[in-house]
Amino acid sequence: MDAVTLVRSLQQETTCSICLTFFTKPVTLNCGHSFCQFCLTKDRDAEAKQVSCPECREVSQNFPGLNVPLSKLAAVCKSLNSENLENPVGQARCQKHQQVPKLFCEEDQTSICVACTEAQEHGTHTLSPIEEAAQNCREKLQDSVPHLRKKMKELKELTASKKNRIIQWRKLVRGEYSRMHLYLYEEERRCLDRVKHDEWRSFQLKEKYYNVINQHVKNLEDTLREIDETRHRPDLDLLEEGKELLQTSELQLSERPKSFTPELRDYPITGVKAMLQKLKVNVTIDPTTASPNFVVSDDLKSVRYGDDPPDQSKSAEKAPYNFVLGQQGFSTGIHYWEVDVSEQPQWALGISVKCFRKRKSIQYTVGYLYMLRCEKRGNEFYLVARPGLVCQKMKGPVPVIGVYLNCNDRILLFYNAFKACLIYGMHTVPFKEPVRPLFSPCPPMPATKVGSMTICPMENSI
Repeated sequence: MDAVTLVRSLQQETTCSICLTFFTKPVTLNCGHSFCQFCLTKDRDAEAKQVSCPECREVSQNFPGLNVPLSKLAAVCKSLNSENLENPVGQARCQKHQQVPKLFCEEDQTSICVACTEAQEHGTHTLSPIEEAAQNCREKLQDSVPHLRKKMKELKELTASKKNRIIQWRKLVRGEYSRMHLYLYEEERRCLDRVKHDEWRSFQLKEKYYNVINQHVKNLEDTLREIDETRHRPDLDLLEEGKELLQTSELQLSERPKSFTPELRDYPITGVKAMLQKLKVNVTIDPTTASPNFVVSDDLKSVRYGDDPPDQSKSAEKAPYNFVLGQQGFSTGIHYWEVDVSEQPQWALGISVKCFRKRKSIQYTVGYLYMLRCEKRGNEFYLVARPGLVCQKMKGPVPVIGVYLNCNDRILLFYNAFKACLIYGMHTVPFKEPVRPLFSPCPPMPATKVGSMTICPMENSI
């Protein structure tokens, strides 16, 4: 194969099948066919993402990028085409008539020779001399430069604005969190001020209570001293003064100073309700652990005493604990569940913990119950913690109790779920086995009827 034939073969491979000239900014579709970028896009919708091959009609999902190697090869073939090899002067010739092009077709945007003007395909087209067409092209290119520069500037400004917008949003979000932190700090300060004020009032009441007790003790001491002195007096004096002392002692014995019990205060914590709802887990009752007196619902969400409750003659302190455990066990992480006790005037909630103990060479398992118990004494309600001696008086019954368990830090907290107030908190012993929720509905008091203790469903948010 001689050089001319080789160049012509390369020329065919680097010629666009649409404009029939060497590739200008060629792009290659998924099917393998290549075309000039301008030829492929001049009749295409600007917003269309798909492109169809003009030769095989195969559809490409995305418009391809510039084929740089093919563009370079087209440039080389253009400079080494067969006409240049045959004509050292290097003047291009019409591929069809082998004449030097003198005219330029505006519609086809290609140079043609005089013989091409006689062809039907150019009969109605606008033709102009090569020199004039070239000058017009130079002027158009020159006119397009300012527009291209303006477009380039707009795109750069758009890119800069996008970056600034991202930075601005970051600042805005940080600003919002900063304001939230400040707001929470102010809420914490106000809440602590309330706690401090209530503690001072509680301290004053406690001091007043202690003063009353101390005065009562002093009166008893004085009476005992007078009794001791009177016993050694003559009979007539004894009878005369003893009568008054007996009345005084009976009066003092009948006096029963009211015990001092701190009252549970409400301190709503801002944002704690939303936090707890994100920690909520699904808890169900394990009927196999239920006391014989308990009735567990079919959905394993409620428990109550049966129709034949045990004898309630024993006091609340001496009565045995009857409880049922949850099916779920927790050993790591943070968990939260809520229990509706609105139908239970008395109840107990908490967790059951098992841990290992070792005595000499024997290792054994010990069970611990951590509970918060609500007791009704007359018309008043009290909260009693186990283990511990904490006893607090409540203003009224709490309808829904939230239980928060942090296994990692071994913290157990109880909340008033309606008011998002902390009721009580305690630490647990280290445990090796999973911790299980504990539920203890108390039996109805004489001549009363109570309902069920119900675990709140996941989708319900108090």
